[in-house]
Amino acid sequence: MMEQGIWEQSQSIQFCDVDIQNRLTMKGALRLMQEAANCHSDQAGYGLNQIEKTDFSWVLHQQRCRLYSRPCWNTKLQIRTWSRGANGLVCLRDFEVLDEAGHLVALASSGWLLVRASTQKLERVPEGMLKKYGMRDHAVFPEPLPRLKPLSGEEKLWTYTVQHRDIDINRHVNNLCYLDYAWEALGSKSAEKTEDLKEKYNEVDILYKKAAYEKDRLACFGGWDKEEEKDVPFTVAVKGEDGKILHAVIRLEC
Repeated sequence: MMEQGIWEQSQSIQFCDVDIQNRLTMKGALRLMQEAANCHSDQAGYGLNQIEKTDFSWVLHQQRCRLYSRPCWNTKLQIRTWSRGANGLVCLRDFEVLDEAGHLVALASSGWLLVRASTQKLERVPEGMLKKYGMRDHAVFPEPLPRLKPLSGEEKLWTYTVQHRDIDINRHVNNLCYLDYAWEALGSKSAEKTEDLKEKYNEVDILYKKAAYEKDRLACFGGWDKEEEKDVPFTVAVKGEDGKILHAVIRLEC
């Protein structure tokens, strides 16, 4: 449903969206918001089912998400999302997630790039395209998305070979997989259980730099911003195994 530039839809938390204690995960929240963005694009005429006709596809460039509560399975949520226009090649989109009582569950901000599907090359947004989405001049966070970069003196924490299951319709690793990689890296660094860490870190910033493909060998490098303080942000850089190619930077905050 579209109203005043806002796309709004109801979604229920699925089994894949909760942890072992039946609470919404960060990945689950991002998945639900990604689905809402896909539906909004479909309504505007640039969705997944229209790629063959339009030859356009959207890829995520950067995102930030903050969880304020963690509802359980089958809770109905209201996902609200809107376009904030474009900053150069990057198209801005924000999200607000509420439960049935109207309580805030999550906020997110994101930047997307338009890709020519047949060539996988970046494209400038055609004139008038964003008008079909509607526009709303409201940012959920007061500050812009940060310029993420790997930590100096980072440590190699975890290695991985990209599997077929990680690949999405754009034929490269889906954005949600990078959060999985970050949790694996954090779990290998910390003495705490990974599930406990997932509960502690309620905010994530992710910058996607270069696509990774099936059978690529990846390595996660990272650590705490201050090694002596374990409750400060934890930063993971996903690189090629030799450390030369940077694929993504993930920053987890309490």
